[in-house]
Formats: sequence, structure tokens, C-alpha cells
Amino acid sequence: MKRFFRSVMQGGQVNTIQHGLKQVMMSLISFLSYGKWQFKEAYNTIYQGQNKSSQFMNIVKDAFGDEFPEDTDNFSYVTLTDLNNMADFSKLKEGDCFADLACGRGGPGMWVARKTKASLTGIDISEEAITSATRRIQEFGLDGRAEFQTGTFEDTGLETESCDGAISVDALWLTPDRNKAFVEIARILKPGARLVFTSWDGNIPFTPSDHKGELSDSGFEVEIYKETEGWKERQLAVYEGVLRSKDQLIREMGKRCAMPIIKEARSTPPVMEKSTRIFVVARKK
Repeated sequence: MKRFFRSVMQGGQVNTIQHGLKQVMMSLISFLSYGKWQFKEAYNTIYQGQNKSSQFMNIVKDAFGDEFPEDTDNFSYVTLTDLNNMADFSKLKEGDCFADLACGRGGPGMWVARKTKASLTGIDISEEAITSATRRIQEFGLDGRAEFQTGTFEDTGLETESCDGAISVDALWLTPDRNKAFVEIARILKPGARLVFTSWDGNIPFTPSDHKGELSDSGFEVEIYKETEGWKERQLAVYEGVLRSKDQLIREMGKRCAMPIIKEARSTPPVMEKSTRIFVVARKK
């Protein structure tokens, strides 16, 4: 038995086992949160539903009030303050190019691109999201300045040191290997470029309780790391609105597309008690 454990410890096999456990756990979290075993399948379904009904965005708008970012039409909890901070702290300017990682339907990334006059490449695992985002380029006046393609945090498909910045909205918790994700993001960024993101600390099994150590290990210097103001109240208000409107969501989106959103609204509030939504700025050394 001792020889077995010694052999497992050699050759990086422990990391392989840990990565496998994380993947299994993330699949379980996906099923418990959305009723789908894979996040890709869950989000494809959600985005299909958003194409059929604007009711979820109406719920978010009511919950967010003045903090609702008009025309983003996204599936996250990003606020107008978040987006302004992303645009400001990324230090992007006209002629720069940046990546929006886990871009969804593209709204937040295109909002930042429009404000900063930088060019955008959006990356997402969901083909449905990429199709929807591409259709919306003209709405934001970004013809020739925005493109979208499938990829992951761990394998973006972008060239080394090709980006003047990167953003990500409420999605890094989805990766089964945050270390690998940050290494990949560091690879695509130019020296001195910034990663600006929102996500959650805490309550993800097999994952450090915060992102600071992994960022540092991946070659980043953390410049800002703070809790986003009022996040819990807004997120809970969205969930309450979803549950109040569940019949309408099912009627307009169809049960298959509406249930992942309804299931999240039921399952997530207890998890939020030990979580913190964070805004982070990290500069590549």
C-alpha cells in the first residue's frame, strides 16, 4: 500500500487525480445548479431560452435599478459600476485589442469595447452564445472591431502575447483548473497588460478560498481585490424574481430552457452565505 501511494505521488499524478476530482465536482455542481451534467450544455440551453424571451432581463433590470447596464442582455450579475470599472482599470485605449473570456452573448465585452474604442475577441464554450454574440456586433457599432470564437479558459486559441488586456464576468468559478486558466491568460497577455474580472470567492470544493495565490503563481501582480458592493442583495432579488415569474419563464422560453435558470434560483441562495463576489485587477509582470 505504501509503495502504491509513493508511486501515485511521483510524476505529477497527484495533480492529475486532483484535476479529475475537480472535473467530477464541477459536473456535480452543474447538475445541482442547472440540471445538466456539463456547463456547456446548461449554458447552450439558457442562451437558447434568452433568444426566445426577454423576461429574465426584465427581472434583472427590476432587481438592479440604476445599476442595470442597458443593452448588455447578458446572463450574469454584472452592474454598470462593474463595467465602468472594467473599462477604466483595464487601461485599454483606441487601437488596443482585448479578450472577453467566457463572453456569453457578448454584451459586457462589447460594452467595454465601445467605451474604450478597443477591439474585442470574445471566447466562450457555448456555440449558441458565439452565434448570438456575432449577430449583435452591428448593434454595438463594432463592425470590424469585434469577433467571437469558441474556446475555454484553459485553451483560448489566441496567440501568445496578442492581447492588451482581458476581462471576464462572473465565470472563472466554472473552470475545473484555475491555475491552468491563469497560466493561459498570462500567456495571451502582453507584459504589463491587465486581467480584470468579477467572480466569487469561497465554497468551490477542491479550490482555494480566494484567487490571490493562483494569480501570483501564474505571473500576475494583484492591484485591486475587493468585494463588490450590494452584490448579495441584487443576486437574491433576481432569484426571488425568477421564482415569482417561473410560470411565465416556462411559457415563453419553454420548460427545457427555463428550468436551468429556475433551478439555479432555488439551489444557490444557501451557497451565497459562504461566498463573496469580488472585483479583481491583476497586472501581468
